[in-house]
Amino acid sequence: MGQIFQVFRDPLLGTILISLLVGAVAYLVSRWMPFVCKALALVAAIVVGVRGVALAQASQAVTFHWVWASLPGGLQFSVDLARTPLGMVVLLGSAGFALLICIYSLRAMAGHRWEGKFYTYVTWALAGAAIVALADNLLVLLVGWELVTLMLFLLINMGTGEARAGAAKAYGVLGFADACLLLAVALLAARPGGMENLSMSRGPVAVGSLGAVGYVVYALILVAALAKAGAVPLHSWIPAIAEDAPTPVMAYLPAAVDKLLGIYLLAVLTLRMFQPDWTMQVILMIVGAVTILAAVLMAMMQHNLKKLLSFHAVSQVGYMVLGLGTGTTIGVIGGLFHMVNHAIYKSALFLMSGNVGRACGSDEIEDMGGLARVLPVTFVCGLVAAAAISGVPPFNGFVSKWLIYQGTLEVSSRGLATVLLLAAVFGSALTLASFIKVIYSAFLSPAPVSSARQISTHRESFLTALPMVILAGACVLLGLWPQLITGMVLEPALSGVTTTGQSLSVVGGQMTAGTLGLWNPTQATGLIFIGLVLGLVLRWVGTAGRKVRVVRPFLGGEVPAATDDRFRVPGTQFYETMTRIPVLRTLLKHGQLGAMDPYRWLGRYGHGVVEILRARHTGLLSLYVTWCVVGLAVTLVYLLVVVR
Repeated sequence: MGQIFQVFRDPLLGTILISLLVGAVAYLVSRWMPFVCKALALVAAIVVGVRGVALAQASQAVTFHWVWASLPGGLQFSVDLARTPLGMVVLLGSAGFALLICIYSLRAMAGHRWEGKFYTYVTWALAGAAIVALADNLLVLLVGWELVTLMLFLLINMGTGEARAGAAKAYGVLGFADACLLLAVALLAARPGGMENLSMSRGPVAVGSLGAVGYVVYALILVAALAKAGAVPLHSWIPAIAEDAPTPVMAYLPAAVDKLLGIYLLAVLTLRMFQPDWTMQVILMIVGAVTILAAVLMAMMQHNLKKLLSFHAVSQVGYMVLGLGTGTTIGVIGGLFHMVNHAIYKSALFLMSGNVGRACGSDEIEDMGGLARVLPVTFVCGLVAAAAISGVPPFNGFVSKWLIYQGTLEVSSRGLATVLLLAAVFGSALTLASFIKVIYSAFLSPAPVSSARQISTHRESFLTALPMVILAGACVLLGLWPQLITGMVLEPALSGVTTTGQSLSVVGGQMTAGTLGLWNPTQATGLIFIGLVLGLVLRWVGTAGRKVRVVRPFLGGEVPAATDDRFRVPGTQFYETMTRIPVLRTLLKHGQLGAMDPYRWLGRYGHGVVEILRARHTGLLSLYVTWCVVGLAVTLVYLLVVVR
């Protein structure tokens, strides 16, 4: 018994085991006592968060090593855990989001058929994220990686409509990514050095130094990271689940935890395990730029709020990949900072969409309107999160994007740097335009007559508003004091890592990106506030003493009735002209049909291959024997000629 308690007291292994054990207890009572599952999930998130804070503050290195199997030939399988600065960001972020999502779900998931299991799966997803964050070799990381994927599949299945189809697609794409990661582990273990090659702290090696195998392993791990994060073209599982998955699931996994895990693995790959050459950096930067533009254009065309947010979740991954791909100190810090920022504001936006959808009874943007007075807290928090994702100062999204812009300017190829910068800035402008549509449609436009009565009787819940307030406050806090993450966490995480370009410094609250630019959040915020106040004063002076006459709309000789929606202008029509631009029209059309979706390609052409094979299954034994003989002959020739 004493040994068991000693295991749970271990700062690394104990953190993982506690969340796994709490999830198991919650699963056992999930059918009969869902209220116990709620309490257990909250406790698990708090305990993991507290232990994570203690780990982050530890002054000495914290590691765990246990050999659990030894095979002939000296091959050993071990559980290796270690505390790293970037891993602590993932651990604390996963625990914090789990706590907020559980609080939100006390109201949002109340009465759900599988309410108890929901909290169980969230707790196990937290356990999987903890394994990834604390893993010190790829084999241990793979276990947590797959656990999170499985929990995502089970949580999506709790949705309605086409949730099962979306869950199958998500598991198919992520399962393929997990298989790539497993194959990379096998290739590394088969090289001289064996299981030592799987260590994530042995220092980076040049990709080319391993020959062709090095590039294959790098590509396989890269596929796993990009699929989990949701970069183009491995992104399609996120929009596929957005409409029908429960809102808390979208806010926790695709919006926050999956992004943290995917970009964390990408950072480990490019900073701690390998030194990518210029070709690999260019590929990363191009993937980032394409992801930014392709996804944001698709987002602007969506009429479903959750699907719109899902495409923006994909688009923002492009900034993270672009920042890491630059290989510059400022760009890498910006990409990692954007990883944290995106998890914050995108989780807040999905929670906002849940509140808006419940108030309107629909997630379709055309059915929304008039919610600013009904849901004032949701409106303010949604406005802050929308400004943050759009890169509006002084919120956190602006700072991380600004750092990424500076990082791209340091890319050695000036022509490529200019193209990348234009793509990133243009993508940010389109994001702002898209969220102008969202804020107007949901909160500022008149409510449609069909849902006006339901909206007017809706009341905002404290439990669903509190997590959004905390997340919106984080957007402001990290926008005004970004050094809380950049200086205290990210710069120490890059110690000993080879990057190029100038360093980031903060003096007197002013951030300086080498000689390229500077940013003073406090001063800029003051100037913005003064500008807003002056604008309000000028508006008041211009309207003082004047009476404003409000009349009913009059168009074409007709005054519509109060119950007539024909003259209502929904925000979905704001950018319809984009669909008529010749080249862009074709791209958007093919994008809507799944031109960027490999899952759709495989389903379409794979079915043809299956039909060809099915036609060859004639039931004639002689034909089957012939196939076997031909196969054996080909194998024998390969072994005797090629291998020899």
